[in-house]
Amino acid sequence: MKIAILGGDGFVGWPTALHLSDLGHEIHILDNLSRRWIDTELGVQSLTPMDSIQERTRIWHAETGRRIRFHLIDLARDYEILKAWLGEHRPEAIIHFAEQRAAPYSMKSDRHKRYTVNNNVNATHNLLNALVEVELDAHLVHLGTMGVYGYSTIGAAIPEGYLP
Repeated sequence: MKIAILGGDGFVGWPTALHLSDLGHEIHILDNLSRRWIDTELGVQSLTPMDSIQERTRIWHAETGRRIRFHLIDLARDYEILKAWLGEHRPEAIIHFAEQRAAPYSMKSDRHKRYTVNNNVNATHNLLNALVEVELDAHLVHLGTMGVYGYSTIGAAIPEGYLP
């Protein structure tokens, strides 16, 4: 099965890509590499060394003979590129991990908050809209954060898993 993993260079996305590739699926990672520049901005690093995505995919291929393809696409900003990619590659399944992951990051400043909301909401919106426009009926799995709902001062509870 051809599977697109959005945010596949991230903490959850990369192990998911390895697992599904190991099962024999054709894996495509779409990522803007924001985890890396956010870590650099904050002066932090992974507890385990983290090679570039190009080196990661090269090592995976050398060790297993399987390829994981990487596509540098910012889902929140590169709508036309995303739409063209989906239309050309037509994955059967899409796993959407492409969100800024840390609530404390979003609270650092107004700029950080705007980035988080814009990234998390627009990435999901662009993905859903592009799927409709290219008429792609792919299985979609979305793992997100509270950031996809935005921020409000209303104080209302948002129930988990509720669909009207």
